[in-house]
Amino acid sequence: MSFSLTDLARDYGDIIGEAAVCRKSAAVFDFSFMSRVRVAGPYALAAVQTLTQRNLSDLSVGRLRYCLRQTSSGHVAVDLTIWRVGTDTFEVMSGRHQDIANLLALAPAATDLSDACVIYALQGPNSLDVLSEFADRAALAELPYFGCTEVHVIGVPCLVGRLGYTGEAGFEIIAPKQSATELWNALTKRVPPAGFAAADILRIEAGFILFANELSLPVKAHELGLATFSGEAEVRENVPISLVAFTAEADTRPVLWQPHAEVRRPQRPGEITVTSACWSPLAGAILGLGYACTIDEGASLRDENGVFHEIRRIERPYYDPQKRRPRAPWR
Repeated sequence: MSFSLTDLARDYGDIIGEAAVCRKSAAVFDFSFMSRVRVAGPYALAAVQTLTQRNLSDLSVGRLRYCLRQTSSGHVAVDLTIWRVGTDTFEVMSGRHQDIANLLALAPAATDLSDACVIYALQGPNSLDVLSEFADRAALAELPYFGCTEVHVIGVPCLVGRLGYTGEAGFEIIAPKQSATELWNALTKRVPPAGFAAADILRIEAGFILFANELSLPVKAHELGLATFSGEAEVRENVPISLVAFTAEADTRPVLWQPHAEVRRPQRPGEITVTSACWSPLAGAILGLGYACTIDEGASLRDENGVFHEIRRIERPYYDPQKRRPRAPWR
């Protein structure tokens, strides 16, 4: 499988409403487009470590880690999550099947599970209460942020991780494909489904990247503000460009917006290369992400492609700048 926005459920009839219910209560997303591989055996750690420079040797069983995969030139190719589900067993999840193919070629003990599973993301402040109706509440409540465990959901054995792409507390539920319809129906009887257009709004508000957008031009981890997840030392001075958030105006409200023109690195102060944009109900304006040369918050920016105007840099992330909500104790 490869990532394509056209392959995803755009919405279920109300994009703004779907985003709002996730912020206020809970919603469920189908993230089964993700590729998944399991690597087991005495050389599993060494094989998985080839995907990232971030150290994985201290990753505990039952924890997962957000990592960046870089090219030989040091540019970020993709972001992925690595789950340690056993002493010598790891799972890797990526939006690019190429990363899975690389592992399969390297590790004979690797198994591609992409077509054998579904991945549902239950997101929002009420996620624990909702999922506890179908699974062991104690096991779920004990999960730390970026922790994972095996638990039965509606009697189906699942791998559940506490993380999310929305800036809210929540879970990702990995289940066998034969139980997909049964599990989806159970969850959506309890909370509304949400499409990827709502997920796009939520992740832009939360300042998260989408590799198909933010990595569409060659950038390094420190330019993304993600050096911590790359295994590199943080660079704080003389960063030529950085990923910033902005508000703007445009002729139409963007939905699942992607850059259409050939993207290039900004060359001059005040210039921005826009990589993502949405109508944000929280901001009451168009909110987006893009690359700009060093410039202060509140400064005006110029889109060389002319799609967006009245652009002003704002704090990134716009929503929950300290990223406390995903980590907060369950209420």
